[in-house]
Amino acid sequence: MNRLKGFLFLLPFFAILLFPVDVLIISDGTHSYVGLLGEKDVEITYIHSVQRSEVIEELKVNKTGIYAIGMLWKDFGAGLPEDVQYSESGYYVKKVNIPLGKSLSFWFIPLNHAKIIVNKDVVLSITKEALVNFNVKKCPLILAIMGRCGYGN
Repeated sequence: MNRLKGFLFLLPFFAILLFPVDVLIISDGTHSYVGLLGEKDVEITYIHSVQRSEVIEELKVNKTGIYAIGMLWKDFGAGLPEDVQYSESGYYVKKVNIPLGKSLSFWFIPLNHAKIIVNKDVVLSITKEALVNFNVKKCPLILAIMGRCGYGN
């Protein structure tokens, strides 16, 4: 009877651990970042493959999805914006608010020296050719805590 009481006492705790939570998963196929969502600021910094100048793409991520909120760049041409809103600290700046859905992918090569930064912490530094996937999804709390959401996807 005591074992049954002990099990019943732990049952709500296990139910909480299985509760689905919103997470951001960023993966390059080898390394992954899993973060519980409220709201996350994400920066993708890289060296443009053609222009060879630095580009910073700014995203906002929450449970409703991924939003492009800005871009900073230092040169023009080869797919870089031409509609500058202003300049700041040597960068051209464009601020937007574009919903991108719940998944997004970037292809990087070593020449890009790409870094993925979440809330000012570098979570991935891309050193080889890689497809980096960003996904907003639900995951059981226990797997989110363990950083195991998205494995096998």
